[in-house]
Amino acid sequence: MEDISIQSIISNYGLYLGTYVICLISGFVPVINAEIYLVIISATLTKSSFIPVLFLATMGQMTAKAVFYFSGMGIIKLSFRRYESKIDAVMVKMQKWKSKIDLLIFLSAFTGFPPFYIIPIVAGIIPHNFLRFFISGFIGRLLRFGLLMLFPPFFKQLFT
Repeated sequence: MEDISIQSIISNYGLYLGTYVICLISGFVPVINAEIYLVIISATLTKSSFIPVLFLATMGQMTAKAVFYFSGMGIIKLSFRRYESKIDAVMVKMQKWKSKIDLLIFLSAFTGFPPFYIIPIVAGIIPHNFLRFFISGFIGRLLRFGLLMLFPPFFKQLFT
């Protein structure tokens, strides 16, 4: 069986492409946690690699969410049958937030509530403008990941 650990991905693809790949996969598979990866890896980053890693992590996640968006539109065929009740609940919430959907997308991307796994699907079903969806989600994820990545270097400086 092939080794698919974080270390093997980084050694095979390098820090930048490896980060993109790990965060892309985590966008599809929630049990692969991008946040934990970023907290761990950020403790070893140089100042010059912080921004590229943050940007590529965000792009990896948003690439996966773009696939979910287009599956919600029916352009890409994915089955979300087991999430139907959650999709329906988020659909109701989006209808209530009709004039503030971009804010709801941003909040979901930043906080995880409602789950950012479901939001792109519903945004595609509605359909909400893709560029607005992508920008709102990108900014939310960028801020979320950036804040998480600041903690390890901060603590490292406190104790050195």
